[in-house]
Amino acid sequence: MRQNRHSFLLDRMLGKLCVKLRMLGVDAKLNPEGEAGRFLVNAMKEGRTAVTRARGRRDRPGPKPVILSSSDTAGQIVELFAALGEAPRFEPFTRCLECNVLLVGAPEETVKGSIPPNVEKSFHRFSSCPACGRVYWEGSHFQAMKEEVKKIEAKLGRNEWNENAGEPRSV
Repeated sequence: MRQNRHSFLLDRMLGKLCVKLRMLGVDAKLNPEGEAGRFLVNAMKEGRTAVTRARGRRDRPGPKPVILSSSDTAGQIVELFAALGEAPRFEPFTRCLECNVLLVGAPEETVKGSIPPNVEKSFHRFSSCPACGRVYWEGSHFQAMKEEVKKIEAKLGRNEWNENAGEPRSV
């Protein structure tokens, strides 16, 4: 798997962006609850790029954050990577949407009992999060998520979507 050059710490107002970045395979984490005043210091300590929409964050201790102005997540992704001056490297559907950990392939027998019975009958390929145990499969929502990835790529002026990129796999 290709490695992203950046990992991000987003302030709490960017929760949707955080989930979208994870969907794209980007290392993205929210600043811990109650630590708004330590946002830039936390980013520096973790070696992450700080990302916010708050203009007042410039005067806090720590490195200057990337300040986004767009209100929609696709626009924020474009703006974020434009501010960094580089093209993002996406590996869609390789990170847990909840806790940001890289997913691993999960054999059917290991997920039985932790997924709904109708899913056990209908799906045979799974990925799971080794940290939180969440299980992923290509359910009814998967096609919409693939389309969203395509739209983001198009907005970035690229068309890198590979039909095999969205398949669960061991990482």
